[in-house]
Amino acid sequence: MALRHITTASWAITSLACVCHTDLVAAQDNPFRFELTPFASYRVGGQFEEEGGDGEFELIESSAQGIILNIRVDPNTQWEVLYAHQDTELDTQSLFVSDPILNLDIEYFHFGGTYLFEGENTRPFVAMTVGLSRFDPRLSDLSAESYFSASIGGGVQLRASKRLGVRIEGRVFTTFIDNDSDIFCRSTGGTNFCTIRVEGTTLTQWEFRAGLVVRF
Repeated sequence: MALRHITTASWAITSLACVCHTDLVAAQDNPFRFELTPFASYRVGGQFEEEGGDGEFELIESSAQGIILNIRVDPNTQWEVLYAHQDTELDTQSLFVSDPILNLDIEYFHFGGTYLFEGENTRPFVAMTVGLSRFDPRLSDLSAESYFSASIGGGVQLRASKRLGVRIEGRVFTTFIDNDSDIFCRSTGGTNFCTIRVEGTTLTQWEFRAGLVVRF
């Protein structure tokens, strides 16, 4: 009976040691839980459809910047928090011939996840996020507009060292707009005036980016 208890205890200790050793090896292979990625990108596409189908208000393609925070869940899965900003212009030539350009800031505040495929120094990945998109005209008397949006992207991480890497990615953002809505409004003398009235339900932008990954 005593021998049986000793054998059982030995098996339990051995199993616990194996589990601890496995966790230690995993921690040594990837000791960092967080990844911070400031990035630069180029963003194209995006247009508001004028009510009645008379024209389109196109966003002018331009550079963008942002930052991504990834939090490791397991060796292949991460939570992702994303902020991206674009300084661009809206072409309103079909509406305002004398002053056809409206300067506009576009921001995305998103949360989601990333899945990394197996690899050593090169790891392909896919990412999906949801959140808020904000369109803010750079005129003090015009209101900003915020909508629900989502994104999906994919790319590759290149590992330069344990702490540093490069993230190359393509991503598409889709913003869901209220159909037949007034946007960029202002109030003058108790009367509301809106710059544009649009129809349609989505606005899509494509982004191509590269960033430096810092792990800690």
